[in-house]
Amino acid sequence: MTRRSTSRYRADHSSTAGQSVPTGGRLPRWLRIGVFGTIALVVAIVAVNLVIGRLQPPGTPQAGALQVHASMEGFDPGELTVKASQTVDVQFASMDTAMHSDGGGWHELAIEALGIDWKVGPESSKVFTFTAPSTPGTYQFYCDICCGGKANPSMQGKLTVTA
Repeated sequence: MTRRSTSRYRADHSSTAGQSVPTGGRLPRWLRIGVFGTIALVVAIVAVNLVIGRLQPPGTPQAGALQVHASMEGFDPGELTVKASQTVDVQFASMDTAMHSDGGGWHELAIEALGIDWKVGPESSKVFTFTAPSTPGTYQFYCDICCGGKANPSMQGKLTVTA
């Protein structure tokens, strides 16, 4: 039987009255929790900024222009109303990225009866101007670049001209 050294025993197992003693090169628990919390907070802030950025249309909205956003889900809004003979500014934006395999993020707003055929690239917007017809009526618009083309009901909309 071997005899234990009491000085070694005290050094290894003594209590330091409420202080945490790092063992094995590990950081104290409170510091590990703090570092983890900080990293989680930074990741959450980055994620929220990415989501908010994706939901906002490209470009600065132009005052007085009708806003029309096109994406793989369709047009937003799907219906526009203008007065007869009115000069109308439309800010047309593509919400999709260039990584889309169908159309590469490009979208179109076409109204055959009015000779309108506007196109915008991925994640961009452009302001177009037209004069509404003098006679009230309803006109269909569509995107024929992607998303199933002109035949896809979600890629269609309606322009109503009122008196």
